[in-house]
Amino acid sequence: MAESTTTGERVLVTGANRGIGLEFVRQYAERGARVFAGCRNPDAAGFLSTLVSRRPGNVEVVQLDVTQRESIDAAINHIALDGDGSLDTLINNAGTSPRGEEFSNLQTAAMAAVLEVNAIAPLIVAQRAHRLLVHSSRPRIVNISSSMGSLTHKESGRHYSYCASKAALNMLTRAAAHDLAPEGMLMVALHPGWVQTDLGGSAADLTPTESVSDMLGVIDGLSASDSSRFLTRHGEEHPW
Repeated sequence: MAESTTTGERVLVTGANRGIGLEFVRQYAERGARVFAGCRNPDAAGFLSTLVSRRPGNVEVVQLDVTQRESIDAAINHIALDGDGSLDTLINNAGTSPRGEEFSNLQTAAMAAVLEVNAIAPLIVAQRAHRLLVHSSRPRIVNISSSMGSLTHKESGRHYSYCASKAALNMLTRAAAHDLAPEGMLMVALHPGWVQTDLGGSAADLTPTESVSDMLGVIDGLSASDSSRFLTRHGEEHPW
Protein backbone atom coordinates (compact mmCIF):
# COMPACT_ATOMS: atom_id res chain seq x y z
CA MET A 1 0.00 0.00 0.00
CA ALA A 2 1.43 3.41 -0.99
CA GLU A 3 2.30 5.89 1.70
CA SER A 4 0.22 9.02 1.78
CA THR A 5 1.67 12.50 1.86
CA THR A 6 1.16 14.67 4.90
CA THR A 7 1.81 18.19 3.65
CA GLY A 8 -0.05 18.07 0.35
CA GLU A 9 2.80 20.03 -1.22
CA ARG A 10 3.49 19.13 -4.84
CA VAL A 11 7.01 19.64 -6.20
CA LEU A 12 8.82 19.06 -9.49
CA VAL A 13 12.62 18.78 -9.35
CA THR A 14 14.67 18.65 -12.56
CA GLY A 15 18.05 16.94 -12.69
CA ALA A 16 16.88 14.81 -9.78
CA ASN A 17 19.02 11.71 -10.30
CA ARG A 18 22.05 12.88 -8.29
CA GLY A 19 23.66 15.61 -6.21
CA ILE A 20 21.57 18.60 -5.18
CA GLY A 21 18.52 17.47 -7.17
CA LEU A 22 18.46 14.05 -5.52
CA GLU A 23 18.78 15.66 -2.10
CA PHE A 24 15.88 18.01 -2.83
CA VAL A 25 13.77 14.97 -3.65
CA ARG A 26 14.81 13.19 -0.46
CA GLN A 27 14.19 16.12 1.86
CA TYR A 28 10.88 17.11 0.29
CA ALA A 29 9.70 13.49 0.45
CA GLU A 30 10.76 13.15 4.08
CA ARG A 31 8.50 16.00 5.04
CA GLY A 32 5.57 14.45 3.21
CA ALA A 33 5.50 16.25 -0.12
CA ARG A 34 4.48 14.63 -3.38
CA VAL A 35 7.68 14.91 -5.44
CA PHE A 36 8.04 14.42 -9.17
CA ALA A 37 11.70 13.60 -9.76
CA GLY A 38 12.62 14.53 -13.30
CA CYS A 39 15.63 12.92 -14.98
CA ARG A 40 16.70 12.07 -18.52
CA ASN A 41 17.16 8.34 -17.97
CA PRO A 42 14.98 6.90 -15.19
CA ASP A 43 16.25 3.37 -15.83
CA ALA A 44 19.75 4.44 -14.78
CA ALA A 45 18.64 6.44 -11.73
CA GLY A 46 19.43 3.87 -9.05
CA PHE A 47 19.38 6.23 -6.08
CA LEU A 48 16.00 7.59 -7.13
CA SER A 49 14.66 4.06 -7.39
CA THR A 50 15.72 3.49 -3.80
CA LEU A 51 13.83 6.60 -2.70
CA VAL A 52 10.74 5.43 -4.56
CA SER A 53 10.88 2.04 -2.82
CA ARG A 54 11.12 3.74 0.57
CA ARG A 55 8.44 6.38 -0.09
CA PRO A 56 6.28 5.13 -2.98
CA GLY A 57 3.47 7.55 -2.22
CA ASN A 58 5.76 10.54 -2.08
CA VAL A 59 8.26 10.12 -4.93
CA GLU A 60 7.57 9.43 -8.58
CA VAL A 61 10.31 9.38 -11.19
CA VAL A 62 9.37 11.21 -14.39
CA GLN A 63 11.33 11.04 -17.62
CA LEU A 64 12.39 14.61 -18.36
CA ASP A 65 15.01 15.87 -20.77
CA VAL A 66 14.96 19.63 -20.27
CA THR A 67 16.36 20.25 -23.75
CA GLN A 68 13.49 18.44 -25.50
CA ARG A 69 10.12 20.18 -25.79
CA GLU A 70 8.30 16.86 -26.28
CA SER A 71 9.84 15.45 -23.09
CA ILE A 72 8.95 18.55 -21.09
CA ASP A 73 5.35 18.51 -22.30
CA ALA A 74 4.99 14.78 -21.63
CA ALA A 75 6.25 15.25 -18.06
CA ILE A 76 3.92 18.19 -17.42
CA ASN A 77 0.96 16.30 -18.91
CA HIS A 78 1.74 13.36 -16.63
CA ILE A 79 1.81 15.57 -13.55
CA ALA A 80 -1.43 17.23 -14.64
CA LEU A 81 -3.17 13.85 -14.47
CA ASP A 82 -1.91 13.14 -10.95
CA GLY A 83 -4.02 14.20 -8.00
CA ASP A 84 -5.49 17.67 -8.40
CA GLY A 85 -3.21 18.53 -11.31
CA SER A 86 -1.54 21.43 -9.54
CA LEU A 87 2.10 22.20 -8.80
CA ASP A 88 3.30 24.27 -5.86
CA THR A 89 7.05 24.41 -6.42
CA LEU A 90 9.31 23.98 -9.44
CA ILE A 91 13.00 23.45 -8.67
CA ASN A 92 14.97 24.05 -11.86
CA ASN A 93 18.12 22.21 -10.85
CA ALA A 94 19.28 20.41 -14.01
CA GLY A 95 22.60 21.80 -15.19
CA THR A 96 25.88 21.05 -16.91
CA SER A 97 29.45 22.32 -16.84
CA PRO A 98 32.07 21.43 -19.45
CA ARG A 99 35.53 20.35 -18.32
CA GLY A 100 38.75 21.89 -19.55
CA GLU A 101 37.19 24.89 -21.24
CA GLU A 102 39.73 27.62 -22.03
CA PHE A 103 39.88 30.63 -24.34
CA SER A 104 41.93 28.68 -26.87
CA ASN A 105 39.49 25.77 -27.27
CA LEU A 106 36.08 27.47 -27.18
CA GLN A 107 33.56 25.97 -29.61
CA THR A 108 30.26 27.55 -30.64
CA ALA A 109 28.19 24.36 -30.45
CA ALA A 110 29.56 23.34 -27.07
CA MET A 111 28.93 26.77 -25.58
CA ALA A 112 25.41 26.89 -27.01
CA ALA A 113 24.63 23.49 -25.48
CA VAL A 114 25.58 24.71 -22.00
CA LEU A 115 23.50 27.85 -22.40
CA GLU A 116 20.54 25.76 -23.52
CA VAL A 117 20.64 23.47 -20.49
CA ASN A 118 21.55 26.01 -17.81
CA ALA A 119 19.69 29.13 -18.92
CA ILE A 120 17.09 28.54 -21.61
CA ALA A 121 15.72 25.20 -20.42
CA PRO A 122 14.71 26.41 -16.92
CA LEU A 123 12.68 29.20 -18.48
CA ILE A 124 10.96 26.83 -20.91
CA VAL A 125 10.21 24.28 -18.19
CA ALA A 126 8.69 27.09 -16.12
CA GLN A 127 6.66 28.25 -19.13
CA ARG A 128 5.26 24.75 -19.73
CA ALA A 129 4.63 24.17 -15.99
CA HIS A 130 2.81 27.48 -15.66
CA ARG A 131 -0.61 25.89 -16.26
CA LEU A 132 -0.07 23.71 -13.17
CA LEU A 133 1.50 26.40 -10.99
CA VAL A 134 -1.45 28.76 -11.43
CA HIS A 135 -3.61 26.29 -9.48
CA SER A 136 -1.38 26.57 -6.40
CA SER A 137 -2.16 28.98 -3.58
CA ARG A 138 1.56 29.70 -3.22
CA PRO A 139 3.39 28.96 -6.48
CA ARG A 140 7.18 29.19 -6.48
CA ILE A 141 9.81 28.76 -9.18
CA VAL A 142 13.35 28.31 -7.92
CA ASN A 143 16.22 28.44 -10.40
CA ILE A 144 19.42 26.96 -9.01
CA SER A 145 22.09 29.44 -10.00
CA SER A 146 25.68 29.93 -8.86
CA SER A 147 28.03 32.59 -7.54
CA MET A 148 30.01 31.86 -10.70
CA GLY A 149 27.26 33.68 -12.59
CA SER A 150 27.92 36.87 -10.66
CA LEU A 151 29.51 39.64 -12.73
CA THR A 152 30.60 41.30 -9.50
CA HIS A 153 32.50 38.21 -8.38
CA LYS A 154 34.07 37.34 -11.74
CA GLU A 155 37.75 38.02 -11.12
CA SER A 156 39.30 35.10 -13.00
CA GLY A 157 39.25 33.55 -16.44
CA ARG A 158 38.06 30.18 -17.80
CA HIS A 159 34.69 28.52 -17.15
CA TYR A 160 33.25 30.68 -19.92
CA SER A 161 30.12 28.72 -20.73
CA TYR A 162 29.12 27.88 -17.18
CA CYS A 163 29.59 31.41 -15.86
CA ALA A 164 27.83 32.96 -18.84
CA SER A 165 24.93 30.52 -18.58
CA LYS A 166 24.34 31.24 -14.90
CA ALA A 167 24.54 34.99 -15.51
CA ALA A 168 21.97 34.52 -18.27
CA LEU A 169 19.79 32.43 -15.95
CA ASN A 170 19.87 35.24 -13.41
CA MET A 171 18.70 37.76 -16.00
CA LEU A 172 15.96 35.47 -17.31
CA THR A 173 14.81 34.85 -13.74
CA ARG A 174 14.58 38.56 -13.09
CA ALA A 175 12.67 39.21 -16.32
CA ALA A 176 10.17 36.35 -15.91
CA ALA A 177 9.59 37.15 -12.25
CA HIS A 178 8.20 40.54 -13.19
CA ASP A 179 5.87 39.03 -15.80
CA LEU A 180 4.58 36.42 -13.35
CA ALA A 181 4.22 38.69 -10.31
CA PRO A 182 0.65 39.83 -11.15
CA GLU A 183 -0.43 36.18 -10.80
CA GLY A 184 1.11 35.91 -7.35
CA MET A 185 3.85 33.63 -8.65
CA LEU A 186 7.31 33.93 -7.08
CA MET A 187 10.51 33.30 -9.03
CA VAL A 188 14.03 33.51 -7.62
CA ALA A 189 17.60 32.53 -8.45
CA LEU A 190 19.29 30.69 -5.61
CA HIS A 191 23.00 30.03 -5.02
CA PRO A 192 23.42 26.68 -3.23
CA GLY A 193 26.98 27.30 -2.05
CA TRP A 194 29.99 25.21 -3.02
CA VAL A 195 28.60 21.69 -2.75
CA GLN A 196 30.21 18.25 -2.84
CA THR A 197 28.71 16.98 -6.09
CA ASP A 198 30.08 15.73 -9.41
CA LEU A 199 30.17 19.37 -10.49
CA GLY A 200 31.46 20.90 -7.26
CA GLY A 201 34.03 18.22 -6.47
CA SER A 202 34.99 16.50 -3.25
CA ALA A 203 36.87 19.52 -1.87
CA ALA A 204 33.71 21.64 -1.70
CA ASP A 205 32.61 23.17 1.59
CA LEU A 206 29.11 21.70 1.86
CA THR A 207 27.39 18.35 1.62
CA PRO A 208 24.21 18.23 -0.46
CA THR A 209 22.28 17.63 2.77
CA GLU A 210 23.57 20.86 4.31
CA SER A 211 23.04 22.94 1.19
CA VAL A 212 19.50 21.73 0.49
CA SER A 213 18.46 22.03 4.13
CA ASP A 214 19.48 25.69 4.06
CA MET A 215 17.81 26.33 0.71
CA LEU A 216 14.56 24.75 1.81
CA GLY A 217 14.46 27.19 4.69
CA VAL A 218 14.80 30.04 2.21
CA ILE A 219 12.20 28.62 -0.18
CA ASP A 220 9.68 28.09 2.60
CA GLY A 221 10.10 31.68 3.73
CA LEU A 222 9.82 33.37 0.33
CA SER A 223 7.44 36.29 0.07
CA ALA A 224 6.35 38.55 -2.78
CA SER A 225 9.17 40.99 -2.00
CA ASP A 226 11.74 38.26 -2.72
CA SER A 227 10.58 37.56 -6.26
CA SER A 228 13.19 38.39 -8.94
CA ARG A 229 16.05 38.36 -6.39
CA PHE A 230 19.35 36.44 -6.51
CA LEU A 231 19.72 34.87 -3.07
CA THR A 232 22.30 32.86 -1.15
CA ARG A 233 21.36 29.65 0.62
CA HIS A 234 20.95 31.78 3.76
CA GLY A 235 18.40 34.04 2.08
CA GLU A 236 20.79 36.98 1.76
CA GLU A 237 21.08 39.14 -1.36
CA HIS A 238 23.79 37.80 -3.68
CA PRO A 239 25.73 40.36 -5.76
CA TRP A 240 24.73 40.27 -9.39
